[in-house]
Amino acid sequence: MYHRSAPFACAAAAQGLGRAGVFEMKKILSVAILAIASGVGTAQADVPIGLWQSNPDNMGIVLHVRTRACGRAICGQVERVKDRRGYDAPSRSVGHRVLINLVPDEEGMFSGDVWEPASNKLLRARMKVEGNLMRFENCNGMECSKVTWRRVR
Repeated sequence: MYHRSAPFACAAAAQGLGRAGVFEMKKILSVAILAIASGVGTAQADVPIGLWQSNPDNMGIVLHVRTRACGRAICGQVERVKDRRGYDAPSRSVGHRVLINLVPDEEGMFSGDVWEPASNKLLRARMKVEGNLMRFENCNGMECSKVTWRRVR
């Protein structure tokens, strides 16, 4: 009997992955299909799914944000917070969604909202992934800033 996830299961088995590996492969494929279907060429856009590190704030604190598909959009949630020495730091930000409904547009970018923990503000943002860099333009009214995150995994 053929099951629709059989190709994923075969590829995952060949790579020594279990059920979690099959699920991850399906998520990555769904984001790639989402990017292609939305008019974003594969040569223009890299996949934004993964673990990303924010820039350090004025105290040297960085966020590790896990991004994943949420419907037709990309969402991201704080997975860990690191201090300036790279150690895990306790924070109320862990578990908070910081990237909210970033949907692909025809220019190969994603548009949506970003929660800024330091100021506790929700900002309008446009985002583009270029290799291992995630570049944002965050706007609060007429004031905009550019931010770059780096891929951890």
